[in-house]
Amino acid sequence: MQVLVYDTHVHTAGGYYHFDVLVSEQTKAGVTDYAAAYLKSIGVGQGQIRQQRCDFCHAELANPAVRATISERGYAIIPMQGCPATD
Repeated sequence: MQVLVYDTHVHTAGGYYHFDVLVSEQTKAGVTDYAAAYLKSIGVGQGQIRQQRCDFCHAELANPAVRATISERGYAIIPMQGCPATD
């Protein structure tokens, strides 16, 4: 399965969050909603966000765990800087 990787950066008054949102071609329209859902799951509300961007980065072959997650909920998250490992 080919996945699309969206590099996401979010600045809040209290911190910086960097994570990737991985989606399939069929679910890419919801990428900003998926980023917002992830932020909400880690306790970051829309009102806290000062600046954000979610840009297409590249496409790659998904590993089995990512394929299963995308099949189940439409997306997968790879937490990086400032993000708790909740996914």
